[in-house]
Amino acid sequence: MSTIPELYNEKCHCAGCSQNDLGYSFVARRTAQRHNKRARLNAIRCERDMSTQRNMMEVDDEPILTHQPGALEESYTQTNSPVWEGASMSDTEDVSVTNDAISNGDNDDSGSNSNEISEDESEDDVIELDDNELNSEDPFATPDMPQNPVHRFIATFVVMFASRYVVDKGAVVLIEFINKLLTIYEQDFQLPLSLPGLQRMTGFSAMTKGIKKFVVCQDCHKVYEESASVPSHCDFVKLGVRSSCNCQLTKTSASVRGTIIDPMHNLFLGTPKRLMDRWIKDEDIQDGDFAAMQKTAETMIVPGGYTSLNSKIGKQFSYMKADEWKSWVLVYSPVLLKDVLAKDRFENWINFVDACRLLIKPTITFDEVNTAHQFLQTFCTRCDELYNAEILTCNMHLHLHLRDTIRDFGPVYGYWLFGFERFNGLLKNLKTNRKIGFEETFMKKFIEDVHKDDLVNSFLQSTCQTSAFPLLTKLTSSFTPATIPSIRQRTFRIQSFVEASEDPNVLVKGNEPLPPSAFPLSLKSATTMSDIHYVHLLQYYKVAYNNEQLVHFQQASESSYFVDNTITLLKYINILGQVYKGKGESGSRGSLVQAKFIGSTGEHIIAYTGQIQYIFTHSFTPPPTSSSLTPLLRTHRRPTQLLHNSQHTFAFIKWYTPENDKSREYEHVETCFPTFSPDDFQCVLPVHRIMLEVATAEHTTRRKVKKMLVIPLPKKQYI
Repeated sequence: MSTIPELYNEKCHCAGCSQNDLGYSFVARRTAQRHNKRARLNAIRCERDMSTQRNMMEVDDEPILTHQPGALEESYTQTNSPVWEGASMSDTEDVSVTNDAISNGDNDDSGSNSNEISEDESEDDVIELDDNELNSEDPFATPDMPQNPVHRFIATFVVMFASRYVVDKGAVVLIEFINKLLTIYEQDFQLPLSLPGLQRMTGFSAMTKGIKKFVVCQDCHKVYEESASVPSHCDFVKLGVRSSCNCQLTKTSASVRGTIIDPMHNLFLGTPKRLMDRWIKDEDIQDGDFAAMQKTAETMIVPGGYTSLNSKIGKQFSYMKADEWKSWVLVYSPVLLKDVLAKDRFENWINFVDACRLLIKPTITFDEVNTAHQFLQTFCTRCDELYNAEILTCNMHLHLHLRDTIRDFGPVYGYWLFGFERFNGLLKNLKTNRKIGFEETFMKKFIEDVHKDDLVNSFLQSTCQTSAFPLLTKLTSSFTPATIPSIRQRTFRIQSFVEASEDPNVLVKGNEPLPPSAFPLSLKSATTMSDIHYVHLLQYYKVAYNNEQLVHFQQASESSYFVDNTITLLKYINILGQVYKGKGESGSRGSLVQAKFIGSTGEHIIAYTGQIQYIFTHSFTPPPTSSSLTPLLRTHRRPTQLLHNSQHTFAFIKWYTPENDKSREYEHVETCFPTFSPDDFQCVLPVHRIMLEVATAEHTTRRKVKKMLVIPLPKKQYI
């Protein structure tokens, strides 16, 4: 017969440990204390919620939000373990005490008080239990929050609304207005009269209570906490040759490998400006070239997320910021420098551009990291050959350490400083004595926005008021409820979705699962599709489902298998962090895209450029006998057997007339005619097949033929 180790000699009857034939499990003493304390807190919450529910049922007026007693009773049953059966409210009123062995059924006759600490339990154990074992509790729970779930909702809504839309003085007026309404409707509850008081009551202020302000010496960078006594002069004692700046430790490879290189400064605020200054100095680019480049730049359409260089090029790149240099490198320079720089210098510059295209992606593979490193290595080596040695700087040397940084710390979106650079201009417009206060305000605002979703989830889980979900989601930037599934969202597989956009051989009909970033869909009101476009939608379904028996909606009386002409337009759609829009929503920005198709011979895959006219959803249920394979969209792989739903999500795209011109293939710039091809059923494209966004520029050849240059941009995929 096996024996139980002395360390695990406590019986635990909590809900998790009692799911066996014995009804309990042997655990360590502290583990039993943790489980019992958690069960006790849950029992208190459930008892209070049940009491609130009983009180609400006695009120004549119907409450604003409908409570769900079924969900609450289920939660109470799960958390009310046998340990606490029969415990009254008075027994569990003080939640700050530490539980001892009374939770064990074997000690019921010991007569020990539940509010006392057992003899074999030290004070240090109690402190450790309080600090480490309450991390699973509600971080926003406060004793001042009202027990009435309707009042809890009002307090939560007001504090979130005020943080998003109202300044401090306006918040006071809003609080007074809500209190007046509560008085009129004879409610025994009032909000605190100040916004800080309301934030303390709801736990909203707990989000930022850990933020501290520091003062940094501008010379030696010693940090002082502002709450402490900051000396008028820095008291850092320099140690001569053994000071930190001359320490041999900083020259080891370990310290270099452990330091994050900021890609924003390293890639966009260093090398592009340095090379531009060199080109101007060597007269590779002259005043007339800047004017010509500016004229071409004014014809370019840049997607959202990239900054348009309206006049900076003509002004010889004066006062350029990091995001403007980023747009110059990725969008403008491959087009504008083609006819300006010498061939060898231009081709070397494209090595740097190709590396940036790979490195700035939110999702990057190890092979892409190695490829980008090879581009940067070639770029630096050629710079030494094309220019003199003084062109090489420490910043360019750090290009070759970016590979290690990404391998160690992940894609650049996790740590580059673009977020801080964008509001840096605001700081410059503030007075010096207000700068620190603004930085603290910005940090608090950032932390609050991050944790608003947690506050909403906390409210939903504590009150089960799911009817409040639609209203509260409008006060958060991006809310994904932990308890409420997204509408129409089914199993989503990122690998299959990415493969559908990269390989046209993969069969996609438009009703496959969309990524979670697409939900909730930004739906507009339902409308009818134009007769001209409807014909192409009907033909698309005939081809996609291989059923020529589908009929026009005007012939619905002749066949039950008709295609309706009612669609629902979308303002935009977010696909893995990339936002696509129709041309009517924001001009042309966000509407120029590429998608891959199989060539007419069936051997080659061609990327076509087009402009999204509008994005829409359409409901269609195919006949049960229709085949899943089609001659035109046939895949060479076994199609995945999925349960398709009726909702399809499409983009109606007009495709530009392609041209077989490979003269700009080296710099990854494509050419097409600025006119649209005739519409057909291929204009109805499932959004799953959109490959990436593009930028465009007008171009006139020496023979006065107008063409359009297409610059494919890195595909964003936030996974």
